[in-house]
Amino acid sequence: MIGERFTRAARQTVHDAVVQAERLDAPEIGPEHLALALLDAPVLASFGLERDEVADAFAAARRKGGLSDADTAALRGLGIDVDQIVASVERSHGEGALAGAPRRRRRFFGNHLPFTAEAKKTLVRSLVEARDLGHGSLGQEHLLLALLAERGLVAEVLEARGVSYTEVRKRVARSPR
Repeated sequence: MIGERFTRAARQTVHDAVVQAERLDAPEIGPEHLALALLDAPVLASFGLERDEVADAFAAARRKGGLSDADTAALRGLGIDVDQIVASVERSHGEGALAGAPRRRRRFFGNHLPFTAEAKKTLVRSLVEARDLGHGSLGQEHLLLALLAERGLVAEVLEARGVSYTEVRKRVARSPR
């Protein structure tokens, strides 16, 4: 089982991701909740990320229906102004209308929120990262590498703030285990 290889810190990160999702009244635990849970991890400490800045970037994407800046730019290239659409929808339906109202989904295993397919993929990818580095256990650094390896909102937000897969991988490979 994948969870058996998690370090205590990695298990705590997954737990903190659940707390983040619940605090944001999210219907599921997604990669952004894992990222928020990792912000205080030693592997990210040297990057000097501001929690509020990262959280605001995720909130801005939720406000645009989950579209990242790359998605927005691609649509702009097709002549679609996402910001204008968001403003129009919010004038008609209220602020945050595209973010979707929190849905109450069925909870599993003792009333816990489910993980999104993307979050599950991140957990599996973290195992691959640990294995590829020759590490016997799965730590927070492997969770971060998995988040950065998967192209998407989390990778885009972190990379815009100087946290790249390549740099984190170098640091993890150099650090003593």
